[in-house]
Amino acid sequence: MLLAPFLIGFLGSFGHCVGMCGGIVILLDRQTLFQNKLSWILVHAGRITTYSLLGAIFGVFGQTLWSFHNLQAIISILFALIAFYMAAAFIGLTPSPELLLSGWSGRWGKLMRGYKSASPLSPYLIGLLWGLLPCGLILAALVTAIAAKSAWLGALNMFVFGIATVPSLFLVKWLAGKSLSRLWSRGLASLTLMVFGFQFAMRGFAALGLVNHFMLGEFMFW
Repeated sequence: MLLAPFLIGFLGSFGHCVGMCGGIVILLDRQTLFQNKLSWILVHAGRITTYSLLGAIFGVFGQTLWSFHNLQAIISILFALIAFYMAAAFIGLTPSPELLLSGWSGRWGKLMRGYKSASPLSPYLIGLLWGLLPCGLILAALVTAIAAKSAWLGALNMFVFGIATVPSLFLVKWLAGKSLSRLWSRGLASLTLMVFGFQFAMRGFAALGLVNHFMLGEFMFW
């Protein structure tokens, strides 16, 4: 289960985060507060904390949904449709859902440009706010948190996702000029989501009795 959020975070970040968060990294890098490695560690720790908390919340939500056994098939198919939509959005076939929240993104950027506090905890607090920035990649990862069906596993999924996005953000200045990197990484992240969506679609169809469940040893693929 943890492989999906890791691949979505790692592969997706090299395509999506370079464009979406590259400006944020450059903006923060220009501030005096972010002229040392500790500040960058703290800001990413804050970002991952927010992701983990969101994962716990969505994990509880998923656990509640899955408690209604008659709805499991519909829920599985719905998650599959969301995953397929996000996969299409990664490669530009559908609009990214984060565009619906572009106003909040603009206000967030304005807030960061005006942020002047020099408190030792400021980078961590900025990271917490960064984690709330509307992002299609986060929305895709939260699907895995819902599928985890528990607060603990939901938080763990999003923690793994957050860790997986760190390398691209540390290398964002170099990657910003690598269009090929964005192309192949978006494609692989899209493929990961499609596989994830296919698995959930098949689970839904199996719950409806349209196909048989598929087991490999003790592991149920669907």
